Amino acid sequence: MKIIVCCKAVPGLASNIAVSADGMSLVHDSQFQGINECDESALEEAVVLKRQHGGEVTALTIGTLTTQDILYLALAKGADQAVRVDARPGDPQSTAIVLAAALKTLGGDLVLTGTQSRDTLAGSVGITAAVRLGLPFAYAVTKIEKDGDGIMVRKELGGGRFADVKLPLPALLCVQTGIQPLTFVPPARLLRARQQRPKALSLADLGLDEAVVAPTGFRISKVFPPVRASRVTFIEGSAPEIAAAVMTKIREAL
Repeated sequence: MKIIVCCKAVPGLASNIAVSADGMSLVHDSQFQGINECDESALEEAVVLKRQHGGEVTALTIGTLTTQDILYLALAKGADQAVRVDARPGDPQSTAIVLAAALKTLGGDLVLTGTQSRDTLAGSVGITAAVRLGLPFAYAVTKIEKDGDGIMVRKELGGGRFADVKLPLPALLCVQTGIQPLTFVPPARLLRARQQRPKALSLADLGLDEAVVAPTGFRISKVFPPVRASRVTFIEGSAPEIAAAVMTKIREAL
């Protein structure tokens, strides 16, 4: 079984967070790029599935050269190969377009993504890519088992309820954080992983042009810190006057 795990690089320990001068983004200091938490859980699940049923695991990411560190971590955790698409999509919609093109190029029996990334919290990239590829999918998956020619998955429905669903392969699953415990990677193994060279793909290699990475799903109009305004008003007077003033404010609020 060929498993592809979609991993996103997100800022590690961020500090000195502030709004940029143009008011369109956040700026921060960060020493490194880390792998998104639920994507790392998906990677751990992929390695377990490979150990149980055989096959190979490919780690896939989209980003500039600075995101390559998470691919080395994926290789150290047990991925067989790593692929980076050299692009910077502007929003979840364009990310899904690039991701779908990469998945179509790589092929695979099972695609695992996280439910959402901790930097944008959009939670839509995996599902949108599955729809573009015409793949059956499940969201918020907490358990995966091979079942004949397909897979049996358990997914969260909310309110403490779950559903068991059987899907044919190929399929795409958006995996919930904690599906597998995260493993520690010894430094020596990580150093060996750095000796492997991840494969790099350009947009042209995927049959895409630069226009697809422009924001299409939404545009940021302004980024600003929370507005802190005093809403406390002291009302003085007799009891009837205070009651009348309170009722006036209630009517204004409604």
